[in-house]
Amino acid sequence: MIASNTLSICNSGLLHQVADGDEAAFRQLFEIYADRIYGVAYTYTKSAHLSEEIVQDVFVKLWLKRTALPGISKIADYIFIIARNRIINELRRLRLEKNYLRQLFAEEGDSLRSPESEYVLKESRGLIAQAINSLPPQQKTVYQLNQLQGLKLNDVALQLGLSRNTVRNHLSRALQSIREYLHEHSDEQTILFVIIFFSLS
Repeated sequence: MIASNTLSICNSGLLHQVADGDEAAFRQLFEIYADRIYGVAYTYTKSAHLSEEIVQDVFVKLWLKRTALPGISKIADYIFIIARNRIINELRRLRLEKNYLRQLFAEEGDSLRSPESEYVLKESRGLIAQAINSLPPQQKTVYQLNQLQGLKLNDVALQLGLSRNTVRNHLSRALQSIREYLHEHSDEQTILFVIIFFSLS
């Protein structure tokens, strides 16, 4: 159910302002729904980075269709239908990728257990550790608490005395930095092992 203040904001002409290209009004709409969309996306994807992308994609679509917004009677339902469809598409993509990697892992099982491949896997794990250690202190702490110790974002925020949004931003930047580090310091074979390691764990 939408809070009464949200209803009054929407009924007072916010959607008409957005339709007219008012960026301040659009930011207001973003502030109303962004965290809620992020929460739903994170529940299903378990990925801060993907959840951020989904939020951004939803609002890009809203902006592109802004002229139609005043004619929508239940804006919250409309926004969350867009978010739901985006989440479903992302989950389908992830499932296809994981199925491919599992098949590849099964087909290449013997070669992956060869001494050479064991060495590459060991190097990959070492590279992941180096990537984590290269993070700024706050990002590293947030990453370790959330990704390695399994704490939820709210619990991390409480433990560190930070807001949930700040923790979310630190985690998103940490994941992006780790990906960039791995791409900069890995050859193709090592990257493949890293992908398999994360996808099948």
